[in-house]
Formats: sequence, C-alpha cells, structure tokens
Amino acid sequence: MLEQLAKVNAKKVRIVKVNANQNLEWMRQENIRGVPTVQFYLKGKKVHQFSGSYPKDVVQQQIDLHAASWGKETDEDGNPIMPAIQPMPKEWMPPGVTPE
Repeated sequence: MLEQLAKVNAKKVRIVKVNANQNLEWMRQENIRGVPTVQFYLKGKKVHQFSGSYPKDVVQQQIDLHAASWGKETDEDGNPIMPAIQPMPKEWMPPGVTPE
C-alpha cells in the first residue's frame, strides 16, 4: 500500500519505510509502541503521527490534509505548484534511523 501511495503522491511526499527491528532505539526515542506507525515531517521535524493499520484511503486523506494545510496554490490538475510537503533529500532518514 505504501508503495502505491508513494507513486500517487510523488509530488507531495517522500515515503520512507523503516525496519522496526533494526531501529529499536529510535522507536524508543519516538515512543512508538505499535506498527505500523506513520509520521509526517516538515523541514526535517516531525509534525504529526498516527499508529495502526488503516485503509489506503484514510492514509491518503491524512496526506491530503497535511498537504492542503502547508500549501495552497495548485495547478489545473490540483497539484501544488510548490509541493506543500517538500520531498526530503534521498539520503534523509528520520533522526536516529539507520538505512537498511
């Protein structure tokens, strides 16, 4: 599901999957008690988080909600002219997370 959302929202977000078993210390620091947990970052800082398994449309609604609150101007297709959620650099990972 996340792969599908990543493709559909490529202009808005960068979706990163983190292996919980390989990042236990980070999970403790972030107070993550359930998997999956979805976090939203803006300019490298966490601004929202929710846990639990939700249907794809619910996660899409959260992406749209945050994108709408951070950027208003859109093109004729409804895409942000300047993406509201700026894509993070490819090498960026949430603080404390190590790449797989």
